[in-house]
Amino acid sequence: MIHAHLVLLGEGGEDMEKVGRAIEPDNLPNMNLLIDELCLRLQFSIEKPGTLLTTMDDLLMNIKIAREMLSVAEER
Repeated sequence: MIHAHLVLLGEGGEDMEKVGRAIEPDNLPNMNLLIDELCLRLQFSIEKPGTLLTTMDDLLMNIKIAREMLSVAEER
C-alpha cells in the first residue's frame, strides 16, 4: 500500500476553501481532504504506483481547472 500526502498552498489571497469544495465530489473513498482558507491537504492510499500517478494527475488537473474557473468568476 502506498500512502500519499499532498499539501497545496493558495497564492495571493486565493480562497483554497472554494477550490477544495470544487474538487470534493471527485474524492475516492480512500481519500481524506482537509480544507482551510490557506491550503488543501489531501491524504490517500493507493495499491499500485501507476494508480498513484494517474490519481495525482487527475487531482492536479481538477485543481487547476477549479482555480481557473474561480479566477474567471471573480474577474466578472
